[in-house]
Amino acid sequence: MTAGCAGTSGTSGASPATPGKERPSDAYASVPAAAAVAPDESAGSEPAAARSGSPRCRAEDLGMSLGRADAGAGQIYYRLSFENRSQASCTLRGFPGVSLIRRDGSVIGVPAEREGGMRDRTVIGPGRAAGVTLHTLNEGIEDSGCWDRPDYLRVYPPGSTEALTLRTPQLRICGDRFTATAMGG
Repeated sequence: MTAGCAGTSGTSGASPATPGKERPSDAYASVPAAAAVAPDESAGSEPAAARSGSPRCRAEDLGMSLGRADAGAGQIYYRLSFENRSQASCTLRGFPGVSLIRRDGSVIGVPAEREGGMRDRTVIGPGRAAGVTLHTLNEGIEDSGCWDRPDYLRVYPPGSTEALTLRTPQLRICGDRFTATAMGG
């Protein structure tokens, strides 16, 4: 499982958040702090930055976007992409911490669970993107129903204790299935 980190928030394109200092942009918005899960890199391994020559990507240098739903055979997948907005390559490895957030900052459901295995580090060049896949079920596949739609996603990039916040009401989680894969190209 992932390590917890409550009360941390941040926005893309801004320095780590301090009260009253968040700087939302068009796609990103500030929301009150809420409990969410911060991911860890693989326990006991050498940091990815040391192996690649590129530093670990910092939340403040990343932008995020969520792709449209890709449905089939009762499954729904969304591509969550991280764009490197810095001037140098950086590295991500591991699973992100992803939570659904209401406008008031409260959490909907539980954070995404890990799906699949760890992958090799991903080096992201300036202006380039890499991502993860979020997975849920179509409504009616399981008897558990669907969660409320979020106003925001709060995402901790792999290895980071600073979160990015993305405004998006499009994600709908059904069947109590909410998972995220490890970083990949």
